[in-house]
Amino acid sequence: MKTYSGPNAGSVIIPVLENAQEYLWIISPWLGKEYAKRLSHLSQKGVEVRIITSNVDYNIESLEIFKASENPNLNLLVLDKGRSDDEPNFIHSKIYLVDNKYGISGSANLTYSGLNSNVESLNIAQTKDEIQHIETDFMKLWMKYENKRMSKEELSGTSYSVKKALPLLINYGNLEKSKVRSLELVYHPYYFFDFIFRGSVRSPPLMFEDAGVIMLDTVTSQITNDTQLTQEINQYSKTDYIVKTENKYQIKIHQPTVGDFHEARELVLDKIITRNTRHYEQHYRNRSYDRLFVPR
Repeated sequence: MKTYSGPNAGSVIIPVLENAQEYLWIISPWLGKEYAKRLSHLSQKGVEVRIITSNVDYNIESLEIFKASENPNLNLLVLDKGRSDDEPNFIHSKIYLVDNKYGISGSANLTYSGLNSNVESLNIAQTKDEIQHIETDFMKLWMKYENKRMSKEELSGTSYSVKKALPLLINYGNLEKSKVRSLELVYHPYYFFDFIFRGSVRSPPLMFEDAGVIMLDTVTSQITNDTQLTQEINQYSKTDYIVKTENKYQIKIHQPTVGDFHEARELVLDKIITRNTRHYEQHYRNRSYDRLFVPR
């Protein structure tokens, strides 16, 4: 067994994949769409392609490519991270096997960064016995998790698994379809905060109060006051569910620009302070003064 470490793991892996004649077995939690196209092409040429991967946002386009080129030579095992409470189903292994001639395991995903820019480590089999050991590991994982793979319905082109989100309640069935050219379901992550604010001044005695729910769109970094969304948050808990698109619209997932909860909290605090900063009239003897109340 020899090893490789460096930022160009693709120089080792890609020539091996492109030489596949009989079979190609891969475990890669993340799959780049360009490599998904290559694997699909190989399966259409008669190479048996087995892939174990994961149900993550990054893989949506790659899974669509596999579904579009479905054929008997393409075997896909997609595991959902939250599918079982009893044991973890998120595959983190990376394995590449070709024709009982090549066996590679290590840290590199089949993605552009995994094969080009990331510093990765690989173990490269040099003997038939070493290749056989890696194949045995692959088949053990395949057999163990085969009955836990996501169903065709969940992976079909007409449905998507949506995690930690509110159910889609709006019914678009009554739209005048002749005027609709395309529909797109856009996933926006939100932070939402319950808050109560109270402040006071002595002269004259005044009380400033504010309370409610503030929602922050982490894609646009904007505060939203969507009444329907507020009602859904109050009525439903977060859940995992399947959205059926029926090929009527596509799903687009935006990456958040708000880094974490602490950044979201600071943006929301700024909003509460800004909207509760106000002028009031202070009376002293026979005079009145304009004062500015700033929450602290």
